[in-house]
Amino acid sequence: MMSSNGGHLTLWEAYNETGFLDCCSWRWVKCNLTTGRVTELNLRAARQGSEDGWSFNASLFLPFKSLQVLILSENYITGWNKNEGFNKLSELTNLKVLDLQYNYLLFPNVLSSLCWISSLEVLGLNRVLGTQMGRIQFPSLKNRSAPIDEGITKKCPGMSNLRELLVAGYGINDTSFLSTLGFGTLTGLRNLQRLYLPTNDFNSTIFSSLKHLPSLKHLDLNNNDIDGKIETSDIIALSNLEFLDLRMNNFEGFVTTKGSRRMSSLRNIRLGSSKSNSTNIIQSLKSFSSLKRLYYEYSDLSASSITYAIRNLSKLEYLNLEGSYLNENFLSSIGQMDSLKVLNMAFGGNYGTLPNQGWCELKNIQEVALIENNFEGTVPSCLGNLTSLRWLSLVGNRFTGNIASYPLWRTLTSLEYLDISFNQFEVPLSFSQFVNNSKLTYLNVGYNTITRDVEFKNWIPNFQLQLFVIRGFINLQKLPSFLHYQHDLRVLSIDKNQLPGKFPTWLLENNTRLAGLYARDNAFIGPWKLPSTSHLCLEGLDVSNNRLSGRVPANISSAFPKLNLLNMSQNLLEGPIPSDIGGFHLVALDLSHNLLSGGVPSNLAVSSPELNYLRLSNNRLSGTIFPKDIRPSRLFYLYLNGNRFEGPLPSNIFLKPLIALDASSNNFSGEIPRWIRDNKRLLQLDLAKNHLEGSIPVEICNLKLIQVLALSENRLSGPIPSCVSGLPLEHIHLDKNQLGGELEDSFFNISSLITLDLGYNNFTGNIPHTIASLSSLTFLLLNNNQLDGEIPIQICLLNKLSIMDLSFNKLYGLLLPCLGNLKQAENDAETRSVYYHASSRIAWLHFLSWISSTRHYHISYGFLSDFNTMDVETRVQFSTKRNSYTYKGSILKYMSGIDLSSNGLTGEIPIELGNLSTIHAFNLSHNHIFGRIPYTFSNLREIESLDLSHNSLNGTIPVGLLELHSLAVFSVAYNNLSGAVPPFKAQFSTFDKSSYQGNPLLCGYPLDNECNRSKSSNTSNNGSEESVGFMDTDIFYISFVVFYGAVLLGIAAVLGINPYWRTAWFRLVEVLMLSSYYFLLDNVVTPIKNRWWRNLG
Repeated sequence: MMSSNGGHLTLWEAYNETGFLDCCSWRWVKCNLTTGRVTELNLRAARQGSEDGWSFNASLFLPFKSLQVLILSENYITGWNKNEGFNKLSELTNLKVLDLQYNYLLFPNVLSSLCWISSLEVLGLNRVLGTQMGRIQFPSLKNRSAPIDEGITKKCPGMSNLRELLVAGYGINDTSFLSTLGFGTLTGLRNLQRLYLPTNDFNSTIFSSLKHLPSLKHLDLNNNDIDGKIETSDIIALSNLEFLDLRMNNFEGFVTTKGSRRMSSLRNIRLGSSKSNSTNIIQSLKSFSSLKRLYYEYSDLSASSITYAIRNLSKLEYLNLEGSYLNENFLSSIGQMDSLKVLNMAFGGNYGTLPNQGWCELKNIQEVALIENNFEGTVPSCLGNLTSLRWLSLVGNRFTGNIASYPLWRTLTSLEYLDISFNQFEVPLSFSQFVNNSKLTYLNVGYNTITRDVEFKNWIPNFQLQLFVIRGFINLQKLPSFLHYQHDLRVLSIDKNQLPGKFPTWLLENNTRLAGLYARDNAFIGPWKLPSTSHLCLEGLDVSNNRLSGRVPANISSAFPKLNLLNMSQNLLEGPIPSDIGGFHLVALDLSHNLLSGGVPSNLAVSSPELNYLRLSNNRLSGTIFPKDIRPSRLFYLYLNGNRFEGPLPSNIFLKPLIALDASSNNFSGEIPRWIRDNKRLLQLDLAKNHLEGSIPVEICNLKLIQVLALSENRLSGPIPSCVSGLPLEHIHLDKNQLGGELEDSFFNISSLITLDLGYNNFTGNIPHTIASLSSLTFLLLNNNQLDGEIPIQICLLNKLSIMDLSFNKLYGLLLPCLGNLKQAENDAETRSVYYHASSRIAWLHFLSWISSTRHYHISYGFLSDFNTMDVETRVQFSTKRNSYTYKGSILKYMSGIDLSSNGLTGEIPIELGNLSTIHAFNLSHNHIFGRIPYTFSNLREIESLDLSHNSLNGTIPVGLLELHSLAVFSVAYNNLSGAVPPFKAQFSTFDKSSYQGNPLLCGYPLDNECNRSKSSNTSNNGSEESVGFMDTDIFYISFVVFYGAVLLGIAAVLGINPYWRTAWFRLVEVLMLSSYYFLLDNVVTPIKNRWWRNLG
């Protein structure tokens, strides 16, 4: 049916291999409990990693006679086989939902095939945004046209049962496409209730063109081309319209010019995120008298007139101003909005203290969100007047005070959800201030300050929490005592507290419905003890970065049969990995950074068919990595780096579904296997720091998605395959091998490349001029090779270049002045590539979804974005401060340097290099550079290491270098410098004589050669120097010319004044000329003539 390279079909293979042949137990299939027939089939993204588009074949789905839901989104569907179009799905008379979003179907042509499925109630056709059809490289897209099904001879009956239609991102500007689905006929789209048309080109005329959709309730026109004024009567004509989304449209407001006696049924309107005049729009909303919900997001609403206009919408029940900046008097002005039940002011950047009036009069308010603003001070006591309040979030502000001193908790007896995390509150350990909040189920106090108060051990709280978060308290020495009386917890987060002692297993035993326990970054010690009975609900367990020791418990899978995420990394666990650590539901397992030994148990792959993330890095593992006949078919991310595996790379780690494979820092040997060509989904391949040999196989060019290729510190030899230039690589690390040959021009055509590290190899020839094509290049390391020729001027076009190391080659020629134009400021290059970006707190996310639906909350925040990411950090080895350092990750954003040392460069240092004002390291040592040190080097304000040693520089050392306050390493040793060294102060007081040795004409402390008065030097304001003690070469030439000119002028003056001396002078000149003539005639001309005549004779 589809390629098994990716997505859900790979998991179905895993189910088959493990004996689970009943498709109804597959998580992407739902079946009728009575008949056992398939009713829902979810194949979203089932063809990820496929190289070609898919032609739809309807016959594949016709056996599912009871199918009601078919999801085929993100599958690269480009069309359909002849006579196998979507119209044949009309035989599935129970089919109600068809999701074809984010494919590559021709629109609107596809509608003529879809319109025959009259049973459909929901149809999704959103296109792949940001991608032009003509740029898709699938062969099946070339020269294609909409297929014609020969069996279709009648007129399409239309989709009279359709209730929901999604058509986004096609640039449509009229509604004529709806006629294909029956719009305009008697039966037509009479039942269509929800129409989503975002990211198209509709204008305001769309409202009148939709008036024949009698059932339309929900209309989404987000991000279209609606401008000017919208006629209110056109919206009123949509008699059942209740929800309208007009975000990201630049219209001017609503106007009534035609008149209408009918009242609009519009209850919900979503606006904002545009350049519109918010005042005019909000004032015009008075035309919609039934309006209950107003969303006005990410806009500037600071005008006082806007506050007044919102306040006059007195019937509003829901006011969502997320991301909007409000007037400072807004909260104090809305007290008359008696109907308001929900107020959302999250992420608005508002500031100041909360007023003690206005908003506190909202007697019916139930939910308030002030998340991520800049409010400060204490919470006003009048908040206690909001006795209907159920949901309150003050996350991410700067509120202060001891929460026990707030009397408002006593009156907020309806409070169910409270989040005060990321503030400056003082939180008493007893939590007795919540004694009256019997309905409290969600409590998050993380990242405040814990305080000690009297804990009553026999105090039993009136509430039973379902979620409790107490994290980020570095001074928390024990858990609150009231937790011993909590028995209904579903999510518990106690991480980042440095809690000492043994792991509190009693939390699991007391809360049998606990789904997520997060206890990372504490100081728990000793062996980890499992609960005495099986815990049937636990899905996520994170005890990473503690000090747990001993062995990994052998029966984890039976103790937690529903566990899908287990993170025990960064502990002191030892011994082998238990053979039964896996489980049927296990998705992610992280045991990295421990002391584990032995091999990878085979049962881990067999008993965990859903396992897609396995991280075993930095242990002492050795031996086998799964038996040879075991090939986990669902594993996407495999990290084996930093262990003791040896021998040839095993074939069963090169799994077809792999997205990231890291086997670096082991003892693998042999060649890179050629079957790597099958890993077509790989984004990251890291085999560095092993003992691999041979050449880089040309099959690596089959990795059409590869972004990171790291093969450094092996024994690889030969050239780099030229086909690598066709890969979308961002980071290439091939340093410290034995690779050789000339650098081909084609290799320097990878425009996506950020890091190119080919150092410590045997490359020869010139640096290609095509290097200018590497427009994204930020880190260039070609050091320690055999490159020769001049540095190409095209290298100056790399305006993102931050680190360049060309040292220890055979380069020659002049230094390029244009190097001073390189942008050495803090770069914005991506220094890490993230391939695993899934939440480690899925149980938390599920809980929030559940509690929001069951308790009917309108605001749904509170999920901690604590993602368990796995990435490869860019690592660059660069020499500075006389040492070689490895810079990685975010540090690279702040590091910049140029190393051209140990080459054959000549000429003077261009003064333009002083423009590198933010460079941190600059090394020109061991070349043949002469001339003066540019005075412009005083502009290198951020420089920490400057090495100009072992050249032929002359002149004095610019005193302006004293302004380089960050300079830590400085050397001008072994040049021809003269004069006094810079004064022994500021940074220069840290440099000893080794910084100046090999310059016999230098003097001054710390050198042994003192400067006397005749040898002192001073510097002019413009940075030029004069040395009195020793004759500077430039001064000598100037003095000689001046003296010679003065002598000639003196002789001319004397001869002009005295006629006798003038006559004698001319006679003397005449005698000298005659004497010279006869001298040349007798001694040069005559001997030559005689010799010539003799030769003729």
